Amino acid sequence: MKKIVLALFLFAGIHAAAQQSSINFGNMLSSNQQLIEDAVKDGFFIIRQRYQLQDTTARTPTYFGWQNRDWFGESYSLGVKVKTGYYLFDKAIIPWLYDTNFEQYKTNSKYVPVLSDGDFRTFENIDYQSLPRGNALIKEGSSNRIFLLPDTSSFQQKGFSVDTGKGEKKGWLVWVTTDKPLEEQPDQKPSCLIYRLELNFEQGKNSYDVKDPATDKNIVGGFYFLPEITDIGQITFSLSGVLLRENGSWQVAVLSNSTNQNIKQPNSSESGLTPIKNDKSNKADNPPPRGRRK
Repeated sequence: MKKIVLALFLFAGIHAAAQQSSINFGNMLSSNQQLIEDAVKDGFFIIRQRYQLQDTTARTPTYFGWQNRDWFGESYSLGVKVKTGYYLFDKAIIPWLYDTNFEQYKTNSKYVPVLSDGDFRTFENIDYQSLPRGNALIKEGSSNRIFLLPDTSSFQQKGFSVDTGKGEKKGWLVWVTTDKPLEEQPDQKPSCLIYRLELNFEQGKNSYDVKDPATDKNIVGGFYFLPEITDIGQITFSLSGVLLRENGSWQVAVLSNSTNQNIKQPNSSESGLTPIKNDKSNKADNPPPRGRRK
């Protein structure tokens, strides 16, 4: 990530003003919000994760899409680069749990969701490219909803250091916004709102409520960074938390050192889905769902 250089007296003035409350840094000093945004945004990317339904009873692998597409559903979420790989959210691991079209199938054991194409793009580039995952173990990063994919090659370790320490934190909360949900307009260029925020990370507590920013834009998510003065006038940032939407409110979830694989799969039973058959003579008795076989 880029290092940001500011005059120390200017940073000290911003720090002193921010002690009063959580302030919208962009409203206070927009030119330096842009400097901070430029310093951190190269570490963010947008993930588009698609999935299909697989027929578990078929002799050969058989997959289904939705309404003549090669995928049944897709989700859009944020990713962030760190030194050891990248963090992603559960929407990129179990996208079907966020898809209303999957509701009618999730209690059935005959058809199960499987991940298919996973792609990413930067904030500046609208073109998606394949997101390599390999066979690396996905490790739980925090609260079942954040996961670390160890990968030191895809981004050449050009990511943030991660701060998992406890105690008082004086950092910057970076909200990522778009005009519309990414599902409606995937090629949007996101923007950022930056607030100063002090938190006290306590032992045994994994998340902290925060107020919504003053914006009418769609909030995609965000990250909590800690600045560190590494040289005269030079500041670098460490990733200390991520923004999650829980029960209608936003929370900063702390990152952990957990190495547990913790990926939830949907419950299954034998009810809910009419089997798809190729035999047209059975079509009247067994109407297929609106997907298609790949």
